[in-house]
Amino acid sequence: MTPSEAGTLAAAVLDRLAPYLPEVASAGEPGPAGPGRRLYDLVAERLRTLDESEALADLVRAPRNNSLVKRLLSTAATEDPGYAAELAAAVEALPAEAGAPVPANRTAAGTATWPETGEPVGAAADAVPGSAGGRRPRRYGPWIALGAVVLLLVVGGLVVRAVLDGLTDAGGLTADSTCREYQQAPPEERVAAIRQIGLAKGISGVDSPLVMTAVDQLCDASPSARIGDLVARFDG
Repeated sequence: MTPSEAGTLAAAVLDRLAPYLPEVASAGEPGPAGPGRRLYDLVAERLRTLDESEALADLVRAPRNNSLVKRLLSTAATEDPGYAAELAAAVEALPAEAGAPVPANRTAAGTATWPETGEPVGAAADAVPGSAGGRRPRRYGPWIALGAVVLLLVVGGLVVRAVLDGLTDAGGLTADSTCREYQQAPPEERVAAIRQIGLAKGISGVDSPLVMTAVDQLCDASPSARIGDLVARFDG
């Protein structure tokens, strides 16, 4: 992995990890099984190995003040393709909504409230705060439902098309193809083959740029390895 690619990976790792801190760091050992804890453990174990426990503690206290940790992870990913692959897989395993904002305020009873209005989250979901009498019925619910249906139809069509394209453009590459054969294939056939193999194994997202880069690095290290075995590493 080039320094530039490793820097991109390190930035993605810290950006996706930030919403989980400091909770996952204080969960105790061994950590509970979960994608956020898995990513934290990969970062924490490497920093401890590098004798950078203080940098880890600073990251937990201030997740966005992470320039030192980003540099350390970037160097580690550049020098260790296997570690880079583990980081990429852990990032891919995180749920898409992991970084979604949460209500900032809580009442004494522990009920989450919205900062702008002070109203409980989820209360009167069919009303709008601040109107006459404090409530106004929403009138655009049917339009939202219609838009959601249209969006699902469009996304479904794109997914089907992508799958069909992947199955037809993989060339002669299969799960049993070696890394040497993989590296000799055109880039578009590599992407299609990884997508097809991941689909067959029930693994989603394996054709992302981060995972593709990790597979390339693993193939550089083991030209005789089978592509299917490498893709299987990103399961879970």
